[in-house]
Amino acid sequence: MPEAPGASGFAAEARHQAARILSRPPYTQKPSRFPDPLAGVLGAIGRAFVWVFAHPLYWLLRHIGRPIFHFSFSALGAGGWIVASILALGVGILVGVVLIRRRSRISARPTATRTIAMEDPADLELAAQAAEAEGDNELAVRLRFQLGLARLQAHGVIPDRFTMTSHQLQRIVRSPVFDNLASRHESITYAKQKASADDVTSARDGWGQLLNETQGRGHDRARRETAGTTR
Repeated sequence: MPEAPGASGFAAEARHQAARILSRPPYTQKPSRFPDPLAGVLGAIGRAFVWVFAHPLYWLLRHIGRPIFHFSFSALGAGGWIVASILALGVGILVGVVLIRRRSRISARPTATRTIAMEDPADLELAAQAAEAEGDNELAVRLRFQLGLARLQAHGVIPDRFTMTSHQLQRIVRSPVFDNLASRHESITYAKQKASADDVTSARDGWGQLLNETQGRGHDRARRETAGTTR
């Protein structure tokens, strides 16, 4: 359909008018002040912060900090002040190193337990006996728990001790003895309750009783699984 006469000229004139309008204020000027509805609230908070903290700090600095500084500087002199600053810095570094080493020892302890947990029952048995002999009751209980789970897995009672929760294991084992062992283990390991020598004895005797209870379950389970696959 042919275009109406003068349509292109009308469109061009409209574009020129729009360009002239947009090239004039207020479209070419940035606003001098952006809207800020929270300016009053934030300003009030800032003034309150200065009133609460800045004035007391200034008073302490003026009446306590400055006299102490002048007294120490006059007593020690310039050289003594530098020596005292170096000693204070050294003490701070020493304290930081001691704290870092302490945290490193604490964080390395469960890592060693997890490494032992990946080993076979014989290694777990030796580690549990060593922890019990050293009086580390918490580690002994944790190792006895890992040892018991390893033996249950070796007997075919549980499928995988590393990927199952205590609730899942309780549903498989179905024993009040295991429920008590798991509950006490969680209290010591996660709730950080103090373990005693009686806890170690209970763990050792309880796991022996539980292994006797579940001695034939693994073979029965294996037979059921074999029968199910041959049908």
